[in-house]
Amino acid sequence: MKKIVYTTIILVLVLSGAIYMLLSNKEENQQETAIITEKNEAISVKADIVKSITPELTYSSNGTFEPEQQLIVTPETAGTIQKVVVKEGDNVAKGQILAYLKKDQANLSYQNANANYQSALKNYHRYQQAYKTGGVTKEQLDQMKLEVENTKSTLENAQLNMEDTRIKAPISGFINKKFIESGAVVTTATSLFEIVDINILKLQVSVPELQVSHIRVGQPALIKLSIYPDTSFTGKVSFVAAKADRSLNFPMEITLRNNTAYPIKAGMYATAVFTNSSIEKNPIKVISRNAFTEGLGESEVFVVKDSKVHLQKVQTGRRFNNEVEVLSGLEIGDVVVVSGQINLEDMAQIQITP
Repeated sequence: MKKIVYTTIILVLVLSGAIYMLLSNKEENQQETAIITEKNEAISVKADIVKSITPELTYSSNGTFEPEQQLIVTPETAGTIQKVVVKEGDNVAKGQILAYLKKDQANLSYQNANANYQSALKNYHRYQQAYKTGGVTKEQLDQMKLEVENTKSTLENAQLNMEDTRIKAPISGFINKKFIESGAVVTTATSLFEIVDINILKLQVSVPELQVSHIRVGQPALIKLSIYPDTSFTGKVSFVAAKADRSLNFPMEITLRNNTAYPIKAGMYATAVFTNSSIEKNPIKVISRNAFTEGLGESEVFVVKDSKVHLQKVQTGRRFNNEVEVLSGLEIGDVVVVSGQINLEDMAQIQITP
């Protein structure tokens, strides 16, 4: 009898322990399930903080120098080159003779034209005397006057042709290339010389959209060349394109007077440095451009607080590369979402990922 009682007590104790274990495991499982559910409801995002920076006051752009003037010299008339009087590298002045064309034909044309003009002029004087005595009519006198004018025009053209046998420099500069030699037969389309004027140079650069609004025509720019590492030059912005190129940059030119002590040649590589005096030197608040859900201006961002987000309207200012100035709506140290906004709504539960 005692044995049966002991066995019953042991079975009750075992059964009670089993029930306790089951209840404990159930409660623990429910807690774990709640935690997992809560984690699954949190949306993964990336975040950044509102920080303070001192704006960069300068911007640099690389480019090459082009001459202010360069052109190809062609003859005014066809002919044969009699003599070339300059060589490559010579510095020539505007109007200086570069070469001569043979002028035999031009000289002959001039002599014939002059003879015709002198003959017409004598005849006109004779007609004038005859007209006074009634020997010729008014119409005959006028016809002879017209002949004088026509022969004079022909003579002037012949004089121009004589002048055109002397090929002159249309601008001042250096003879960069010489394409002809004595004896060459040329036409009005033949290239004779390339003249380059580098007294004034133009540095051609491109600037992105973020910087072009801060640059104006007439603004000074510091210019640096690697061949003169200890020297800097100052030029002025002479052109800013009204339209961006295919790379979404804006072409720009900076004019610079050449320096005899440190001569610059066309085609040399240089760096232009622009100083933006309109930007203050005081620190400003900025956030990443990626924080905005819409375009810049009066925009909204998601601010993180206690693992939740809320929409905050932000007034923005200037852009500095990938950062945007904050004028109002945020304080330094605030945490904002910069990736994953498409899945968010106000007061959504979030989890920040690296």
